[in-house]
Amino acid sequence: MAHFPIIIDFRKISGHSQIVDALSKSFDAVPNDTVHFTINLNTYSMLYSDHLVLIGSTVNHLRNIGVTVTGNFDDFRSASGQVRYASRVNFFEQIGFAYEEAYVRQNTSGRFTEIKKFDDDSALDIHKEIVTILLKDAINEDMMTVLEYCLWEVIDNTIRHSRSDGTVYNGYGYISCQYFPNKKQVRIIIADNGQGIHKALTTHPNSKYKLLNEVEALDQSVDKGVTNSTGMGFGLWATATLIRENGGKLIIHSGNHSLEIDNNKSVTNTSKWQGAYTYIRVNTDVSVTYDKIFDNDGQKNAFEELKENLLGNLDDLW
Repeated sequence: MAHFPIIIDFRKISGHSQIVDALSKSFDAVPNDTVHFTINLNTYSMLYSDHLVLIGSTVNHLRNIGVTVTGNFDDFRSASGQVRYASRVNFFEQIGFAYEEAYVRQNTSGRFTEIKKFDDDSALDIHKEIVTILLKDAINEDMMTVLEYCLWEVIDNTIRHSRSDGTVYNGYGYISCQYFPNKKQVRIIIADNGQGIHKALTTHPNSKYKLLNEVEALDQSVDKGVTNSTGMGFGLWATATLIRENGGKLIIHSGNHSLEIDNNKSVTNTSKWQGAYTYIRVNTDVSVTYDKIFDNDGQKNAFEELKENLLGNLDDLW
């Protein structure tokens, strides 16, 4: 039985890649091994729920495969803003840490979601909850309809492709969303610890991409029409196009490589993430219209049909 000490100090963390650096060794653990987390939640800037999702997802993955997970918090300040925030977005609940909240919870009021686990049964409700955040002051309807389509495609990819046993629609993941009105930004993350993009794209018997290596699979995952044959291969391409037009940021990390899209596109060698996570940051004051994404009537009609099936009348959300 092996023991893996994992140290995460948010005073030294500025991005998702540094959290993966800290977590990466834990993915070598096998049943009956022990992983011990030491976490310092204090920061010199802000604590983000999309960072905490990566930790919560990993802790639950390890427990699910039979690894013993223990942990402690370093310099834990129970009344600090960081601790209260972590509790409010349900991080402590996700990792199984008992923390008694000494405050009254206020309604999220369309500003953020708690960290949530989703599967095929719960995905639509969570998707609608995030759309209410996008609708409430954050994004105009034209932009929102494009983003909610892309969001659903990423959620659906996780449910459809994260399992490695050949089944579809049996996957699950973790998600969070927060709107920052002062920064005019929305941050969303969808994370799983499944088989990863390379295996999902190359091992399906009808896939045209069986010969791709991990770098090629990740790089081409955002190209139009790339799919393992179970979908249209449009969702990640639409998401990447949206990000470019909006001036936001997209990160897709799977295995030992991370793809980043902002004004440029790059794939870099990184520490290992078991499965895949997709981080989306959009600027709420930069609208992206249909015609930037949908270049023919067939695509636009398919989008409108999906929108209607998912949401119906947007007014019904209120």
